[in-house]
Amino acid sequence: MRLLHIKYRTRSWLRLGGLIFVTLLVHFGGGRTACGEEMVSRSHRMSQIAAGTVVEDSITSRWNRVVLLARPRISSGDVDSLMPSVRNSVSEFVLTIMASIESTKDEASGELQYRLADVGVGYSAEVNGVLKVVTVNDAAKVGVDLGLFNRMILSENEKQLKTVTIIARTSTLMIIDAPAFVLRDGGHRAYTMRHFVWVDTRSGRNAALVWLIDRQSGRGKVEAAEPLRWATAGLQEDRAIHVDGREFNMLGIPNEKAFAIEQLPPGKSIPWTEQLKPLAALDTYSADALRALSAALNDALQSYARQ
Repeated sequence: MRLLHIKYRTRSWLRLGGLIFVTLLVHFGGGRTACGEEMVSRSHRMSQIAAGTVVEDSITSRWNRVVLLARPRISSGDVDSLMPSVRNSVSEFVLTIMASIESTKDEASGELQYRLADVGVGYSAEVNGVLKVVTVNDAAKVGVDLGLFNRMILSENEKQLKTVTIIARTSTLMIIDAPAFVLRDGGHRAYTMRHFVWVDTRSGRNAALVWLIDRQSGRGKVEAAEPLRWATAGLQEDRAIHVDGREFNMLGIPNEKAFAIEQLPPGKSIPWTEQLKPLAALDTYSADALRALSAALNDALQSYARQ
């Protein structure tokens, strides 16, 4: 998998987790990418995947590559605070992140060149053994019969999707931020979960790096105790959820802080470098800052591969 290719070429091939990659291709021309895209601000919302979309790698669908699938599961904490029907409903819907990857033929070489056209998010459910994206409004059309609790949970999930934002993008990568509560020291702490998604320009393969940013202390900083997580394409995560009964009101209704993920998605753990930490926590990225982040990520991955 090609990770970050900036204006110079770093060390040659590395092998990590069974996949071969070098630098991810990131082209810059001033503040624009090679294909003329402006880098966008964090106020830009992610695209929503249309209801009925089949969740699979495909050559015909707009959303043709699976980035990550996370099925939540009530795992620990004050589990008895939830009715069994609610606990079961939580696992009905799978957080779904998919990429739209396009290809064109290079006129000089005749080889296909790939670009990351978009990344979308949604929730999906199994319909006759097939995973399909579903929304509250279109559940019946998709073939999903929503009961009371399923409807409530999916409705709340859809609200949370609107808080996911794009920090920066080029023709080969996208940086995405999503608010998340994470279990820390027995409590639920608010973080930003940052996803760095990229595509290899020659093979069309995609992958992602995920890390946590702590913004509670003012200026954002990475959660250094939690290493970077390198996730291969199509990762299927069993997302363990911790329940905090103190975050339920007198009527037994949980607030948004009542549930927290226990850990980051599974994958290769990449140790932080001192150069990378401040770059990985920036709120916005200029072309120069994104170039510096790319180089620092390369160095961290290369250091890991040499171990």
